[in-house]
Amino acid sequence: NVSAGNGEGIEELRTGVFRSSGVIRAYSKEPGKEPDMSQPFVVREGCGVMKLGERIHKDFTNMKHACVWGSVKIQGQRVHRDYVLHDGDIVEFHLR
Repeated sequence: NVSAGNGEGIEELRTGVFRSSGVIRAYSKEPGKEPDMSQPFVVREGCGVMKLGERIHKDFTNMKHACVWGSVKIQGQRVHRDYVLHDGDIVEFHLR
């Protein structure tokens, strides 16, 4: 049940709509700094690390490697440029 009057079920509705939208939120961080969790990049499900990098800045095509926190087994793990991101992942780009 969802009620606009008392707010019952609103958060569950919001979560369900977001999950069915086909997009995820990914965050970036600079090496040695904390991630900016206030401004996610909203990208399509199935987006790889390289696609996110290109969206942030064209120089990211010169990416040496990236590290990911979130969906990986080892937090801060180096991943390949085609690594598929998951909702809430944090990506740290390392350029050549």
